Amino acid sequence: MTSRAETIRRPSLAVVASLFTLVLTLPVDGSSGSPETYDIGPNPKATRFVSMAAGSNHVCAILSTGKMACWGSNLMGQLGNGIQGDAPAEKPVGVIGLSSATAVAAGDVHTCARVRNGTVWCWGSNRFDQLATAGIASSAEPLQVPGITSAVRLAAGSFHSCALLKSGRVLCWGFNKSGQLGGTSEPQSWHPVEVEKVEHAVALSAGGSHTCAVTATGVVQCWGANGSGELGNGTQEPASGPVTVAGLPPARSVSAGENHTCAVLKDGRVGCWGGDRTGQLGNGTTTGSVKPVIIDGIAHAIDVTAGRFHTCALLKGGRVACWGSNSDGELGPGSRNGSLNPMTVSGISPAIAVAAGDRFSCVIFRNGTAKCWGGIR
Repeated sequence: MTSRAETIRRPSLAVVASLFTLVLTLPVDGSSGSPETYDIGPNPKATRFVSMAAGSNHVCAILSTGKMACWGSNLMGQLGNGIQGDAPAEKPVGVIGLSSATAVAAGDVHTCARVRNGTVWCWGSNRFDQLATAGIASSAEPLQVPGITSAVRLAAGSFHSCALLKSGRVLCWGFNKSGQLGGTSEPQSWHPVEVEKVEHAVALSAGGSHTCAVTATGVVQCWGANGSGELGNGTQEPASGPVTVAGLPPARSVSAGENHTCAVLKDGRVGCWGGDRTGQLGNGTTTGSVKPVIIDGIAHAIDVTAGRFHTCALLKGGRVACWGSNSDGELGPGSRNGSLNPMTVSGISPAIAVAAGDRFSCVIFRNGTAKCWGGIR
């Protein structure tokens, strides 16, 4: 690990030009009226969305150029455009300095990105050291995470961050009150610590106060808070190190929400566990489960994303299904009735990616444009 006194290299201050136009108004309060959607179309047309991550109340996306753009809340500089504390951005703004991004993760009020050379950069709130930089409260522009040069995937929880390395090891930093860092007993850590007993990981996700990884053999391991059973090991006891999700068939990906977790199985089904107060497990009830339950009606899932109290899955053919809370219309345009079972979102096929925030959801279409629905508060 690098020392606390290491100088943190900053990117250049060249700001990415505005590349997008919002077709409809972004709902920023979610307080009244029918759920709105907004469409984001590239301008110039040669620029496309490649991937995106949804935080609590913001979204950051990687463009086909390798640059990044973010929109939504910017209270702590989580949009990375050099400005902090202004009103929510209704149009995507460019992230300062990053030009070769390949992966992005969004937490509560911070964001991290992996660039082509394997280094990791984070920005936004640093109240709990989630930027891996000592001595600052926040940063409105990306700062390099010390000691990481071979990251392949990233994850951001509410107040912690993690990186999956090329070697299959996992490093985490930030808040650790519930053991979500998986490798230290300290209440928080500004420097990345290696998660104990995780080897050959191929996928990674961080939730409210817990973290999960998928191994090369399809085993899902989780650690951190477990008050709702979000670790899936049959108990509600927190774990400062990885525990294996009980009885889950081999998985290929995992997504951790506020207090629930879901995984896409290798056979295309989806299993979920943890809190279920709003039906976010998708099994037709509001009864939580400390072990995985397999969702009926989903047989060809490609990806799953867990929001705060809702979940969405990308299905074969580009369809998207969502379930759980719908207080701000996060399950899809046209209604605010929640659903205990998956329901197909109309008007968004074919999609190639899906992301869920606190009370909103987003997709990227095959043509490189994007649509979001729900509310940002």
